[in-house]
Amino acid sequence: MVNAMPKKAKVSAPLPSVVGSNIKARRAELGLTQNELAQALGVEVETISRYERGTVAPSFPQLEKLCAALQVRAWQLFSDGSVVPDAKGHTLDDLLARLSDRDREFVLSFVRDYVAHHGKSR
Repeated sequence: MVNAMPKKAKVSAPLPSVVGSNIKARRAELGLTQNELAQALGVEVETISRYERGTVAPSFPQLEKLCAALQVRAWQLFSDGSVVPDAKGHTLDDLLARLSDRDREFVLSFVRDYVAHHGKSR
C-alpha cells in the first residue's frame, strides 16, 4: 500500500510560534501597534498578543483579514525561512546550478540590480 502522506519534516519551531513571530515582525515593519492591528481586525488587543505569542492560532477567516491588514500572502506568515521548492520540487539553487557560470552570473547580477533599485530601504 502506498502511503499518501509525506514524511514528517524536521520542524524548528511549532507552527503557531512561526506564524505569531511573522505576524509580530510584519506588524512592526508596517509601524502598527497591536491596538491598531486589533482595530483593523475587529478583535481585542489580547487576541493579537496571543497570535504573536503563538498561544492561539487565527481561524481561516481571521487569517484572510490578517493578510489584508499586514499586506502579505498567507504563505509568508507560515514561512520559517526554509527554502521552498516550486511545484516540481526545484529550488532556486537547483535552477541556478543548471546554468553556465556566465549565465548564472548574469541572473545574479540582474537580481542584485533589481533588488538595489526596487528593494525596501532599511
